[in-house]
Amino acid sequence: MNTTKKNVFLGWVAAIAVACIWGVTGVVSKPLSMAVDPMTLVFFRYVTAVIGLSIIYMFTSRSKSLSVDLGKSLKIEKKDFARIALCGIVGQGVFSLFNFLSLAHIGATENGVIQGMQPFATVFFGMMFMNFRMNKIQWGAFIASALCIYAMSVGPTNSIEGGTALLGYVYVTCSMLALAWTAHLRASLADKYGSVVSMLYQYISVAVMGVFVVIAMGLDLSQIYIIFSSPLLIGLLIFLGTGISGGSYLVQLYSFKQIGVEKSTMALNLMPLVGYLVAVLTLGEEMVLSKTIIVSLIVVALYIFTKYETKDTPEETITLKTQEAK
Repeated sequence: MNTTKKNVFLGWVAAIAVACIWGVTGVVSKPLSMAVDPMTLVFFRYVTAVIGLSIIYMFTSRSKSLSVDLGKSLKIEKKDFARIALCGIVGQGVFSLFNFLSLAHIGATENGVIQGMQPFATVFFGMMFMNFRMNKIQWGAFIASALCIYAMSVGPTNSIEGGTALLGYVYVTCSMLALAWTAHLRASLADKYGSVVSMLYQYISVAVMGVFVVIAMGLDLSQIYIIFSSPLLIGLLIFLGTGISGGSYLVQLYSFKQIGVEKSTMALNLMPLVGYLVAVLTLGEEMVLSKTIIVSLIVVALYIFTKYETKDTPEETITLKTQEAK
């Protein structure tokens, strides 16, 4: 294998690794959401994310090649403060809160499949506010995926004691829409300041808001001792806050350099399938033939949707940005 082929191979490995990292968000969140109440867990997650991303920024800002894409300065224009706060509070805080809430009612499998619908939702918001459009092939892929989602919702669902499946689907849909609604704005901020810098400020805004919520609602921060008492929960929180919300950027940037943005983004369509398989293997969730077929069809629909996107719109960039910061 010569150098070029080796780089391409490693680029694909990195791209698939990112899909795996982001695809297991529901699986990683499940044990944490069962141990700590969702509102407090959101606060813990983004405090951890601020610390982790700050450390990452310290290293990336010193590299000329990395800082070009990830951000080399912490200076932010005043006019963007409100935009960053909106993306942080809604696109991160609300997204995480409803995501954690959903896991008390549905399995990580169902959670991951709904979250995988973000590219569709992002384009819909683009059609509403930014004059985006879908071609006939994309409409076909969307309709097929919608039918698959319906089939999954009325079919066998991983039962959660004391949970209500319908409520879980509502929560995770709200979570997915919160992230998708801010995707275009997050994309513009990432282009302007760098992905790490823009996301760091968004995480800070959630953490600051979290302080006010803690005081107003009297949240029990002593629940952190529940996490500290378990090496597994500590590892999951660190991975959720720094791996999923931070380190994955570096892996993804490497894949961009080796195989290009479009091919690297295609690999993200594997996220629902990855989440499904990992949930079955690690959480003991049920694997049934009908659900396996549904998840596989959704992955195919996502691939077709991305492959045949309209090239004269900014959707290629937006599709990528939609997946950031899980």
